[in-house]
Amino acid sequence: MLESRIARAAAKLWYTKMIYVQQSVPVPRDSPVIVSGAEDPDRVLLIGNGPTHGWGTVTHELALTGQLARALTRRTTRPTDIRYIGDEMMPIAGVQAWLGDTALAPYDLVLVVLSMNDAIRLTPAQDYRADMIRLLDRLSVETKPSARVVIAGIQDVDSLPEYRGVAARVGQRRADLLNAITRELVGRYDGFQYLEHTAPQAEPGRPYGSPAMYAQWSDTFAEVCAPALDEARALDPYRFQHELSEHDWQWKPGERIMAEAGSLDALERLAQEAKSHFGADAAWISLMDGDRQFFVANTTPQGRGAPAELSVCQYTVEGDEPLIIENTFRDERTKDSPLNDLGQLRFYAGAPIKNEEGENIGTFCVLNVLPKPRSSVDEEDLRAWAARAQDEMLRLAESTKDPAPASTDHDATV
Repeated sequence: MLESRIARAAAKLWYTKMIYVQQSVPVPRDSPVIVSGAEDPDRVLLIGNGPTHGWGTVTHELALTGQLARALTRRTTRPTDIRYIGDEMMPIAGVQAWLGDTALAPYDLVLVVLSMNDAIRLTPAQDYRADMIRLLDRLSVETKPSARVVIAGIQDVDSLPEYRGVAARVGQRRADLLNAITRELVGRYDGFQYLEHTAPQAEPGRPYGSPAMYAQWSDTFAEVCAPALDEARALDPYRFQHELSEHDWQWKPGERIMAEAGSLDALERLAQEAKSHFGADAAWISLMDGDRQFFVANTTPQGRGAPAELSVCQYTVEGDEPLIIENTFRDERTKDSPLNDLGQLRFYAGAPIKNEEGENIGTFCVLNVLPKPRSSVDEEDLRAWAARAQDEMLRLAESTKDPAPASTDHDATV
């Protein structure tokens, strides 16, 4: 038992190292919803991590989400709308939080591509089984009777650039075990199908991913998903209108600000400067809206956002003072978060960002892999950096406002 705990701790640290090695690899931060604009499209929900994260691309149009929409349309000759929910940092234990209160009934097909990070981090089989059962039960209960569900297995671990030799062999043994569990569980549900697949050949010089690689992957998934969509449509004579959307924004400027996430130079520079200034391993500027955290600027390879309930930042926006946690693995509020476990970021220092009315709408924070004493960050300094981020955020909010209509002669006073 002790040996397995040591092995898992080592595997988790290796995964964390891999993630931070890839900080310079682009990932999409735009909206993960592909809409055809057609009146009656096939509607697909993509849930996943690994290849679904879109490593090596800057937009979901070029990543698996957009490529799959096009691949399915080529095969079915029908328009396809897809919404993607997930992130590289989403383990099987975090799927329910990522799904949140998402309505599953509108979808004709759910494709799940999960658990490479569970394999290489050596997630215990019993934990994986329990979480997979929860996911499959929810999909079975909340999707409409005609919907089809495809659960993809974990591709070969040595398809990841950093995994060779002993690390790959150990991870592959866990992947084989988790795949066997998934295959057995999927067989219990009507309308569910297990898909065995392998990673496509990476492009030379682009080992982490590219549009061409995702196009190949999409063709593989479409071979199974297109017939499943045909079957779902044949079983559903009473189709209803439903427009896919990502999030219903409470702070309305946030939607337009996030539409430009990844290209907001002032905030991106501020996050990079803060990382250096505070000697941190990561820094981000985020919006906390409803049940979601959105990364406006982020020095880590995380994508667009995460569930607010798993984020340390939820506690920052609850108060008006900076929040400093010396070791998130020992703090009662954060020690059990699966997102925290994946990121292995133990030290946290954050301050709230407010909107025009003085309400907390986001956070500025810096984080470290190793614990640090509270005294390592000056609270006034932290407030000052948060104020800079807030000023820029409010400037962006002002620029997103619709211009007032021009006056006419009819409106003029005499």
